[in-house]
Amino acid sequence: MRLEGLPMKNVTKIISPAKVNLVLAVGEKQENGFHEVQTIMHSLALHDTLSMRRFDDEGSGEGLQVMLKCESSFTIDPLLIKAEENIAYKAVVELAKALGRTQDETIEMVLSKVIPAEAGLGGGSSNAAAALVGAATLWGIGVEDERVQEVASRLGADVSFFLKGGCARLSGKGDVFEAQLEPRSGFVLLVRPDAGVSTGKAYAAFDDAPVLPAAEYLSSLAGLNAAADVPLYNNLEKAACSVTPVVAEVLEWGRAAAGKENVVLCGSGSAVCCIFDNYQAACEASVEAHKHEWWTRVTSFSPLGAAIVEAL
Repeated sequence: MRLEGLPMKNVTKIISPAKVNLVLAVGEKQENGFHEVQTIMHSLALHDTLSMRRFDDEGSGEGLQVMLKCESSFTIDPLLIKAEENIAYKAVVELAKALGRTQDETIEMVLSKVIPAEAGLGGGSSNAAAALVGAATLWGIGVEDERVQEVASRLGADVSFFLKGGCARLSGKGDVFEAQLEPRSGFVLLVRPDAGVSTGKAYAAFDDAPVLPAAEYLSSLAGLNAAADVPLYNNLEKAACSVTPVVAEVLEWGRAAAGKENVVLCGSGSAVCCIFDNYQAACEASVEAHKHEWWTRVTSFSPLGAAIVEAL
């Protein structure tokens, strides 16, 4: 589609942050096929960037047209999927349907990615949330609009979290907001081997030999009010290591570098989160991790979710 000559309405730039599950407590598989999950997520300063522009195309008779270009940093593998299969693209289309928009218009999107896929860092879900934030802004509605929230919930369990960001405790499939926790400070070293973990395969391995959290432990999560007080926990670790064995090597390395109590698998993996009190220590550990030819990134905890940083 040629956009030259079409009246451009506005431009929006949104940050799309990564996340880490400080707690991921997966329960038994339910009849609906999903697992009951108790989780505490925290957003990170590491983020993708999404730029969006809206063009009027009045009279074309084509309705909504979405154009998505995805650019990946040289440090991560490119996304080799069609634009219409990208969850950010789907987010815009689904929100338009929910709003009943029939205008002839084009939404142009440029997604710049630095968050690796199959790492447990929530990059895709965050991109979807950013697309919802951007589209809602371009279309003049608030992110708190129930239609935005409903679309987020349909798109994926983590998408709703990224509309809020910071630190939150969630239940259900990981999409039911329970409480906001005070965000924490500190520096994070993310380490990912040159192999991903399929979330579906990790959950299948978990179902083969489930390691369920104790009821007392789950009850204790409700008493936590600050992210700094959350003891790290992830009962998908064994399953992820069985799917991608090198993850066990990264976990062992991380615990030696940062201490066992400061290391947790990111979601279903394959990235590992190592928490440090100071930036220098995190950077020194990053240098050591590079010697294993692992992807690394030093970042920090953030109070933000998908958020607009520029709007014209």
